[in-house]
Amino acid sequence: MNDETRKKLLSLLSLTLAIAFAFSLGWGIYESRMLKDYKNKTENQYKQSLNDLTTTLNELETSMSKVKVANSPSQKVLYLGETWKGSEDAVSKLGQLPADEVGISYVDTLVNQVGDFSKAMTKKVASAENMSPKELDMFNDMHERVIEVNRNVQQISNQFYTENLAWVDKSPGFLKRMGIGKSVQTAAQGEESGTDKNQGGKEAQEQSPTSVRGGLKQLDASLQKYPPFSYQGELDKHYVEKPLGLPSGEINENKAVAVAKDFLKKIGYEGALPQVTGLSQSPLGGFDLAYKDSYLEISKKGGVVTFFRDQREINDRQIDIKKAVDKAYSTLTKLGFNLVVTSTQDLGSYLQVDAVAQEDGVRLYPDKIRLTIALDNGNLIGFDANPYYAYHHDRKLNKILTLEQAKAKLNGNFKILEDRLVLISKLGTDEAFCYEFRGTALGEEYLVYINALDGSEEKISRVVDTPRGKLIQ
Repeated sequence: MNDETRKKLLSLLSLTLAIAFAFSLGWGIYESRMLKDYKNKTENQYKQSLNDLTTTLNELETSMSKVKVANSPSQKVLYLGETWKGSEDAVSKLGQLPADEVGISYVDTLVNQVGDFSKAMTKKVASAENMSPKELDMFNDMHERVIEVNRNVQQISNQFYTENLAWVDKSPGFLKRMGIGKSVQTAAQGEESGTDKNQGGKEAQEQSPTSVRGGLKQLDASLQKYPPFSYQGELDKHYVEKPLGLPSGEINENKAVAVAKDFLKKIGYEGALPQVTGLSQSPLGGFDLAYKDSYLEISKKGGVVTFFRDQREINDRQIDIKKAVDKAYSTLTKLGFNLVVTSTQDLGSYLQVDAVAQEDGVRLYPDKIRLTIALDNGNLIGFDANPYYAYHHDRKLNKILTLEQAKAKLNGNFKILEDRLVLISKLGTDEAFCYEFRGTALGEEYLVYINALDGSEEKISRVVDTPRGKLIQ
């Protein structure tokens, strides 16, 4: 190769590299601008949701205060209606903020319960009945908790604008991930001491949050000091005088530790050494236990795990929804349950799965277990079996209406997609054995429940598609 040819090749190579560099630079600038635009759009959405939430909570608290003052049934109905509508709005806005469902479960549950209870009381007052003293006391208790939530969210909002509060805390650095260097953990960061939950909650209350998400988690931790309401909400409005599904006998602390170790081993925690941290305040009672980032509740009667939560940091999503559902079924089998998954909710880094018992093909909706599956490795990070152990018992389910007779009770515009026999809960201690019809009408999807004994229309639910899954309204 002569010098002239070599020079031409070098010139061509230089030109090619220059073009490639210019293209890469241009592409990088384009990607940077796109990322900046996306970040600005996301931040604007978060700001709008935070502003809407602060306004909605303030209006919700005001409506609740008016209910307590109103004397005439018409005014009570008006303000109770405003309360449950405001609760629905607050739940919607809360879900649009950068705080995961597990991280703010107490706040979300409280707002849902306020809305559901207010809706039930609206129907009662509208039917010319008065709220009982017990119901008035419960409403007052809910109002006090809403006042605390409202005050804290207003404070978080003020800090966001005055102190330039971040939306989320920065991920821990490499050294902290390796356990090197000091790391102060609080309940606001989703951690518990494992030895003194109350002390952790107090520290969370006193420490100023470093992000909006941290502030919401800190607020959530502060609500854990309150005992649970006996009223569990419209979706869990069924109740019993005493748990029906707990095994017989009672256990002590040593047995509770053994039960916890067995549970943890079955879900993948080899060699776990949980410790009793106190007595559980859950409706089923029993013992609180902790192991690393995990927390368990075990019933004293029967000695079963009624609640479990692992608050570990979840890594990048690696598995799809189908595999996560398969993991849920596999976990249930390992724990000794033969249930059917009825719904799922995609919450980004984890999947919430509801599973219910079946009897001769009849789905027993009150007898439910809720699982949370991490989408980084498919492991169980949440387990709530309180409804199952509260309601599960032998029932006599004998239908009178045939399927065709039940179909005749449906609206003529309703097109059936699926049907099955189910048991649903009703207000109080009642249950209803029904035909469940899933179908469409007027362009929307619904679930219609026809009583299998007398043909009455027990309930209608609307099914709405959301990015997280199907929402039942």
